[in-house]
Amino acid sequence: MINNYEIKKINGEEILYLYFDIDSEFGKISSIGNLKDKVNEFIKKNKIAFKGTTVALVVSGILVGNVFLDSQKEVKNYNTIDNIVEVINNPIEDINTTIEKVLERQEEIKSENIKKEENVVTPIIEPINPVINQQSTQVIDNNIYVNIKRKSGIIKLELEEYVIGVVAAEMPASFSIEALKAQAILARTYALKAINNNRTLTDNSSTQNYKDNNELKNMWGSSYDNYYNKVKNAVDITKGMYLSYNGDYIEALYHSTSNGRTESSINVWGNSYPYLVSVNSPYDNTNPSFIKEQSIDYQTLSSKLKMDVTNETEFNILNRTIGDRVASIEVNGKIYKGVDFRNLLGLRCADFEIEKKEDKVIFKTKGYGHGVGMSQYGANGMAKNGFDYKSILLHYYKGVSISHL
Repeated sequence: MINNYEIKKINGEEILYLYFDIDSEFGKISSIGNLKDKVNEFIKKNKIAFKGTTVALVVSGILVGNVFLDSQKEVKNYNTIDNIVEVINNPIEDINTTIEKVLERQEEIKSENIKKEENVVTPIIEPINPVINQQSTQVIDNNIYVNIKRKSGIIKLELEEYVIGVVAAEMPASFSIEALKAQAILARTYALKAINNNRTLTDNSSTQNYKDNNELKNMWGSSYDNYYNKVKNAVDITKGMYLSYNGDYIEALYHSTSNGRTESSINVWGNSYPYLVSVNSPYDNTNPSFIKEQSIDYQTLSSKLKMDVTNETEFNILNRTIGDRVASIEVNGKIYKGVDFRNLLGLRCADFEIEKKEDKVIFKTKGYGHGVGMSQYGANGMAKNGFDYKSILLHYYKGVSISHL
């Protein structure tokens, strides 16, 4: 019913703006008491830090009125934003009547605009220079576009359309909407930083995975319409939002599943970022493949490590990182960084234990991915436990701001 919100400070007072869709269940509310219950329920569910008592109601872009959570005050109406409609004189006691008046006024505005256009007499002016005349009719496009390198070649996409394809490819559409919103902001941030740095985007994991509509139809099958609308809704609600640190786009890194704690970027790539530090991620074990065993025979190990590996070879984990991943490991006297060893063997992550068998070595991994930034399964777990997308992002990226284009 309520698809978005924001808090504004007007004359020293906090006002909570709630945005409704005229096609939603708004019209089913029959009284102010019912509306107050819905508002209080929304505030509690989304853990909104709202200290005021005035709630402004915006329906399909029109500010129709307000209610007070303090029952001692009367219900009264606002003028609409930019004088779109006149003040509705009666208190909002019958929501359906209010909607009818809003719709009626919208139709009146359309009629008035049409009449104004009909009454305008456009003077006929001969162009002095045909080139100047052509320039004056050009439409200014303020959209941001990204170039994506695909197997078929370079394609150009509007940013928000691109973000839909990234979120759909990077995160299961079955995840909670708040997790999808968080993923949308990260995908947009990643793209904006790439554009800013003149870095070429691809449609695979070398940058961000991306799928077009035909690929999504093949992937989702009969669930396409439902999943596409869900992902698009997450992108639309967060349109233009990105993460910044000290005014710059962040390195919007994320991964599938942590091991219960994310990793600091310095332990993976050697670069330290104050917002990419190790934090608790308690819901990672909701991934069905949270713990996985990978078996590698000694011949393959010898080939990948470029040394003779047998069942007598010693594997010694020397130390672990703050994120409880292998920091360094010794094999036949040679020391490897944990992340390098993981990459050489193609392990799911750098948190692993080793069990030697007669003909192979079993690596028991916990989690999936490099472990830096947001854990997607961790984010979904937070969303299922009542956290909104802002809380999720501010948990995984310390000290960042949610900015707008």
